[in-house]
Amino acid sequence: MKRRSFVPLAAAALFACSGALTGAHAQPADLKGQTLRLVVGFPAGGTADAVARMFAQEMKAPLGATINVDNKAVAGGQIAAEYFRSLPADGKTLLLGNSHMFSTLPLTSRSVKYDPQKDFVPVAQLATFESSFAIGAAQPAKTLPEFLVLAKAKVDARSYGIPAAGSGPHFIGYVIGKTAQIDLLPVPYKGGAPLLADLMGGSIPAAVDALGSHIEAHKAGKIRILGVTGTARQNTLPDVPTFAELGYPAALSASSWVGLFAPPGSSAAYAQAVASAAAKVAAMPPVQANLNKNGFFGAAGGPGQLQDTVRNELDLWRPIIKESGFRID
Repeated sequence: MKRRSFVPLAAAALFACSGALTGAHAQPADLKGQTLRLVVGFPAGGTADAVARMFAQEMKAPLGATINVDNKAVAGGQIAAEYFRSLPADGKTLLLGNSHMFSTLPLTSRSVKYDPQKDFVPVAQLATFESSFAIGAAQPAKTLPEFLVLAKAKVDARSYGIPAAGSGPHFIGYVIGKTAQIDLLPVPYKGGAPLLADLMGGSIPAAVDALGSHIEAHKAGKIRILGVTGTARQNTLPDVPTFAELGYPAALSASSWVGLFAPPGSSAAYAQAVASAAAKVAAMPPVQANLNKNGFFGAAGGPGQLQDTVRNELDLWRPIIKESGFRID
């Protein structure tokens, strides 16, 4: 079964508004001639930044407004989120949020001061992405079950690299180990690039990261992807099974996401105008192709859908993270 392609949502579903919005019956805001600021809590040049800049550029035409990207790359997006929630609801600011900022960070860090469901107005879901479990090409295993048999027998095969402690990949590895009754050991890295280098070089036997970080090395034969999240196999990796096919719990079928938020108190008119522009951009074939190249899939949705996504993801990971006992601080 191959992953379904992007299908534009009906207007009624796209503009289903959450209770966090004000002026629910207002018409879309006129942003022509305005300059908006998009706060991104990740470094320039990274995959999240690439998605932000692509949408910022392409949304200029349908909005009639300029969107400038403002990178505040500290603490995995936490500082950006805490800074953003204090901004005025002036109809001129947006935040690029993702699964890490809105689900795992609030559930693992006592230092997080924001409430992901109350302190932001959901505007538009932009894209989803999958995560993958990969091993070095020198490893003898060809499948995930084979690797786990090896890990049971050899303690030095039980480490798996992750791009950050407390990230989604951290808990994907936890669920895999728990299901197989093996104490897999997460090894945090400072991002995906050094992790991939060590995986290819054989310094670490396995890794869990965003699929986009693994796919080129897999196709080049430098690593081997053994399983992916999501509900269907990837078109570009038809021979790689999903975790669901391998018998893992529903948590490993969930996709991660990237979306836009506005400061608390922002109007429904502003959210609807931005959501409409984002949907038009996500439907563009060149944008879809660019997203796919970076391991993302266009999945535009309005305020209501993004609100549901945040709530459902928190409900999904809360018991798993609690059971793991992990805290960042």
